Amino acid sequence: MLPDSTSTSRQVRRVLNQTSTAWVVLGVSLILTVISWQFSAHAFFKRGQDRFLFRIEKETVTLISRMQAYEQVLLGARALFAASDEVTRGDWYAYVEGLSINENLPGIQGTGYAQLVRAEDKASHLQTVRAQGFPYYDIEPKGDRETFTPIVYLEPFDERNRRAFGFDMFSDPVRREAMERARDTGWPALSGKVTLVQETQEDVQPGFLIYLPVYHNQMPQDSVAQRRAALLGFVYSPFRAHDLMRGLFGERDEDTEIELFDGTPEPANLLFSTSQKVRKARHNADKQIRIGGREWTLRFHSRPEYEIATVSVQPWIILFGGTALNLLLFAVMFSNARHVKRMDAAALTLAQSRDRYLNLVDNVPGTVFRSEPKSTWRFHHLSPSIGALTGEPADAFLEGRVSYARFIHPDDTAGVKSSIDAALRAGTPYEVEYRIRQQNGRLRWVSERGRTSYDDSGKAQWIDGVIIDITERKLAETAIRELAFYDPLTRLPNRRLLDDRLRHALLASERSRCCGAVLFIDLDNFKPLNDNHGHEVGDMMLCEVAHRLYDAVRESDTVARLGGDEFVVMIENLGMDCSEATVKACQVANKILTALNREYRLGEHVHCSTPSIGLTTFCGLGRSAGQLIREADHAMYRAKEAGRNTVRVFEYDSTAAGDEASGKRCAPPGQTSGSDAATADPEPKGPQ
Repeated sequence: MLPDSTSTSRQVRRVLNQTSTAWVVLGVSLILTVISWQFSAHAFFKRGQDRFLFRIEKETVTLISRMQAYEQVLLGARALFAASDEVTRGDWYAYVEGLSINENLPGIQGTGYAQLVRAEDKASHLQTVRAQGFPYYDIEPKGDRETFTPIVYLEPFDERNRRAFGFDMFSDPVRREAMERARDTGWPALSGKVTLVQETQEDVQPGFLIYLPVYHNQMPQDSVAQRRAALLGFVYSPFRAHDLMRGLFGERDEDTEIELFDGTPEPANLLFSTSQKVRKARHNADKQIRIGGREWTLRFHSRPEYEIATVSVQPWIILFGGTALNLLLFAVMFSNARHVKRMDAAALTLAQSRDRYLNLVDNVPGTVFRSEPKSTWRFHHLSPSIGALTGEPADAFLEGRVSYARFIHPDDTAGVKSSIDAALRAGTPYEVEYRIRQQNGRLRWVSERGRTSYDDSGKAQWIDGVIIDITERKLAETAIRELAFYDPLTRLPNRRLLDDRLRHALLASERSRCCGAVLFIDLDNFKPLNDNHGHEVGDMMLCEVAHRLYDAVRESDTVARLGGDEFVVMIENLGMDCSEATVKACQVANKILTALNREYRLGEHVHCSTPSIGLTTFCGLGRSAGQLIREADHAMYRAKEAGRNTVRVFEYDSTAAGDEASGKRCAPPGQTSGSDAATADPEPKGPQ
């Protein structure tokens, strides 16, 4: 028995000392450790996921309930119209005030009513609303349309909501889609993502609206056609998404981060997010809900605090503890082999890192370089992309056969040198943009960034940097600037640039006390030209008008196009006296009148047109740029009323109620002094 036992023990030790046995033991033990770790981790993850799903279901129900409550507010508003033949502004105020929405349903921007106004009823509608105490009420945006849906009631009627008073929501495609859906179905309809007209320049938020149609009480509403015929308007509520959702999710949700999308979860459709930057979370879920006939997507992510609370260290103890014991056993048996393997792996990693670095440098967008810290630009390293940038290969620069300095535009050389010298003295990185002339003579814009390396004594050793071709960006910036400030058809300044120049003119006038003037020019009977001969001929007409206006004023004056057939001319430096400035401005206006009365040869067509011109003067900062344009616009309408093809000067009519503006005539050409400049009859009218 003893010899057999001794033989068995030797065989066991022999097996245990074999390398293959050690690998088998390590493999089996690691597999068991991983299985135990996965099982434990899955159990804890499942527990956290179940709690997370319960939480998002609760949040979804909260959002749906809140939106249904807002729909009930609109249903009550429609009932108010159904119960009365006429709902006055006071009735609407009393209804909204009685709801106490801010206390009971916070987050709503307001509750309003948009009235359906057909084109033939527009004038009477404007007269009715203005008679209610809103003399400057108008439907925005302006223009001719078959139907309008201006906002006539909106409570609370605060400063923000007054910005939306009179806005025609039917003119916006996104709002219109929801309004038509509500009209045809008779049910609340949610709009897509919009920017509310109530928004100011600060804290601009995404928005959306809920619409509910209001029908005539005495008309049938059983079919789509009947509902369209019976439509009176829409009760609606606008919402600022961030304000609404913060009230629901912003403060009380400790477990989840929430993103709300209009439709598919894409960045352009984002309405609200509880976090500025969404992190990669442990638990994630999407929830589709349908509100007002439109689909929203709620995307939920678990918060770090929630993940910490639901994650246990037990799976990691199993994984790392078991792995450590397994590796310790394996390390004892194969310590020498592991050491050699690590050394080989380190050498391989170092070689791969070197190759990746060289490949990275050669493929970085732009040209990577290392040069001497001198303006001679002698390179020690240069990526091959310099060939595409200059037309010369990298070797030509590295060998000194070609100097990079000769490619820099002569007008930019001093600026480049001063930027590099300043960075060397300050020990800071530099960035400079300049032009280079390629070997074929073409100019390119480049951006050069560099940083200087210094030795222990503080002496500059070399400059490392990159040169990037930014020609396309420069061209794009120029194109964007042109689109932002100039009318694409006539190439005249647009409203944005005009407002900026007017503000500067007012500041200059305040300093110098020198007067200026604003002329508002509207072409008479321009629409028939478009209707009869097409917009292409109309565009030719507008371009010719712009050319004549430009020729009729000084180079220092500004000619701008507001849109359609409306133009504005701003004239500066008309003298220190307002009367004298008015006379001079009238001379310019009559010159323009004469120029625009000449016949227009538009391809195969000959057209005659006249302008109506309104004029106002300014001196200093007494009025804003917008007020000046409105005054000139008022005077232009007086010119229209006076029979067109004439000039009227803006003045306040002290005999009229309020601040009603009136226009006085401008002197015809040749009459330039005294009070006659404001009272003489205009020159005879041209063709209408």
